[in-house]
Amino acid sequence: MSVFASSAAKRRLGDSRHAVCAFTLIEMLVVIAIISILASILFPVYSRARSKARRATCMSNMRQLSLALLMYAQDSDEVLPQWSLVGGNPVGGEPAPGVEPYTWDTQVMPYTRNINILFCPENPHGRDKRSYAFPRYVSGQAVGAPPAPTETVVLFEKGNYPPGDWKDATGENFHQSTSFEKGPPYFHDEGKQFAFLDGHVKWWRKDAGPFTYVGRTGAEQGDCWYPGEAPIGDWPSP
Repeated sequence: MSVFASSAAKRRLGDSRHAVCAFTLIEMLVVIAIISILASILFPVYSRARSKARRATCMSNMRQLSLALLMYAQDSDEVLPQWSLVGGNPVGGEPAPGVEPYTWDTQVMPYTRNINILFCPENPHGRDKRSYAFPRYVSGQAVGAPPAPTETVVLFEKGNYPPGDWKDATGENFHQSTSFEKGPPYFHDEGKQFAFLDGHVKWWRKDAGPFTYVGRTGAEQGDCWYPGEAPIGDWPSP
């Protein structure tokens, strides 16, 4: 066999091998379809797993903050901090210009020394916003005053302002997300997490959970005003 014939045979063999290794258009479309189906199955699973991880981080934050609140009380004659040391009505109000409000998060910072635990990773208003509010019905109250510690909320998710800001430092209603307005967005899966006076933290849907009792005539479901403040403001019954 001549050199030219041998070279031609090698080229044909190479072409044959190349043809065997190639994908047809139909095969490529099938592969793409399989990948798309797998992605549609796995992405929601991944999203749920990420959401649960962020909720767990938020829960850890709230536990640490609850412990800090109780440590503050131990050093303050068993009295919890006030939501703001300058007082005042948070509904449409602000402290006087140049007056430091000394909100609850500022007061407990010596016990936490970690500003990052004030941020919920799923706060819809931003990850750099203080994500927790101190209900007015426990502000400045003795630790032993509420008759049902396991049902009394000390923190819940709310916030669109930075740490130390007067606005959003306190809250009056489950459904508040920022300021005094009620309504969504909720922080976690159409619900929120709550820290209780006994230290435990739990997630509740928007239509259930804390503050949903109505203690007095004229009260609105979801309220948590100061104890004894008519027509609302009762602690949970034991």
